[in-house]
Amino acid sequence: MIYFLLVDRFANGDPSNDGRVDLADPQAFHGGDLAGVTQKLDYLAELGVDTVWMGPIAAMRDEPFYGHGAFHGYWTEALGLVEPRFGTEQELGTLRQAAAARNVSIVLDMVYNHVAPEHAWVSARPDWFHRRGPIRDWGDPTEAQTHDVHGLPDLDQDNPAVYAWLRDTSLSWLARVGPMGFRLDAVRHLDVSFLRRMGAELRAAAGPGFELWGEVFDGNGKVVADTRDAAGLDATFDFPLHYAMRDVVCDGGPAAAIPAVLDRSRHDAPGRWITFLDNHDTPRITTMCHGEAWRVDLALELLFALRGRPMVTWGTEWGATGAGEPDNRADMRWAPADAAERDGWMSRLVLLRSRAAERRATPALREGRSRTLAIGLDWFVVERAAGAERRWVVYNGGAAPIEVAGLHVDAHDVVVVDPTALGLRAPVVRSGPVRVRVSGVPPLGPGDTVRLVGGAPELGDWVPGAAPVVPGRVRLDAAVYAYKLAIVRADGRVEWSAAANGFRLGGGGELEVRWAGG
Repeated sequence: MIYFLLVDRFANGDPSNDGRVDLADPQAFHGGDLAGVTQKLDYLAELGVDTVWMGPIAAMRDEPFYGHGAFHGYWTEALGLVEPRFGTEQELGTLRQAAAARNVSIVLDMVYNHVAPEHAWVSARPDWFHRRGPIRDWGDPTEAQTHDVHGLPDLDQDNPAVYAWLRDTSLSWLARVGPMGFRLDAVRHLDVSFLRRMGAELRAAAGPGFELWGEVFDGNGKVVADTRDAAGLDATFDFPLHYAMRDVVCDGGPAAAIPAVLDRSRHDAPGRWITFLDNHDTPRITTMCHGEAWRVDLALELLFALRGRPMVTWGTEWGATGAGEPDNRADMRWAPADAAERDGWMSRLVLLRSRAAERRATPALREGRSRTLAIGLDWFVVERAAGAERRWVVYNGGAAPIEVAGLHVDAHDVVVVDPTALGLRAPVVRSGPVRVRVSGVPPLGPGDTVRLVGGAPELGDWVPGAAPVVPGRVRLDAAVYAYKLAIVRADGRVEWSAAANGFRLGGGGELEVRWAGG
């Protein structure tokens, strides 16, 4: 289990370094520090946490910017120094030693794209910045990498002095903390050649086992994986699965959306994906699940049973809420408000501890690859396999029990079973050409085509121009495919069917797809 925390919002271990603190102001600093993280390491280790990812701890701007608080740490002022509100070099060393004694690794958050708003260097070192103004077209890759993100001065990593500064400060953190890796912020706004060069130097200095994790904030699995590979990252955060889990578990969407995401990455090593239900940039999972704790528990059960490295964000234990900033960045709570809240909190802690322990003890869950065995409207069966060991993960999001693949699964439940011990045989899922028929399509002009577009290379990875023309035959592998019709007009315009995504498992036979008007 990876546990993510913003230092200011976690625990106040040393009130003497607080500075100006206002607990009633959600945009102000609240006093959390490195000493607080150290004091809570026993709690984290007992929870089953293997790795603590901390938000940025470098010296930062401490004044709000247009009403937005600076407590999160992503507005860096001095990348190589410890933020005084968070503690001292000595306290950082104490945290390092205490974590190592508990076999808990540390991942540091590094901000390479920008510095704090109104940073003095914008005037003093103008050649260090692109100085092209704010991003206006977020779909333009050049603007994304050379313009300011939300007013943050955009560093020019091609400048040798900028690169040397970023490299040298990063190497100093390696020497002082000995982290297992860096989480890199805003990867889509950085040039991949810079990231590959930086990664090579960091790995050479850190030695075996050091990793770079990237934030690629996109729901398209191809975009995330392609960016990860081009940048030479070890892992990326699984935003595609995040969105699917939210839609399926919280909102009752088609269950097949989850295995469709898993099957899109079935050829990747599972550890290259960091799975999560929420973070500091998204609504909290309790809010996404409409305050229904049983849905959150169901999502957590899946998180620990599916492929990838599960990450839990601070406050999930007690049901932190918040639809957006700063509400989704509330303080960690260390005591329940009443008996009812205490009972719910204890139940959630038991769930997290037990699932973390089960995963640690089961190679098929920890590192196994995935394949989908069966899907239904409200349910799916996914096999996890590592060597000869297998586990079936069966999800039933429906309101009634089901009988599937020889198993009885209660309503609103996730079960993990050993099929070999139970004598279960996997259903056969075939590959092969599928005859696709379409109906209800509006009139077409010369050069217009109807495409079957979906979340896999065979269906264009949601790019209509790369998707197969239908009606006709489309070859599909033994995997789950999300799909929808689109019309590509002769002049390049794209019109999408208003129908919800359809889902199909495997190839062979026929597929009837009806157009729905917009």
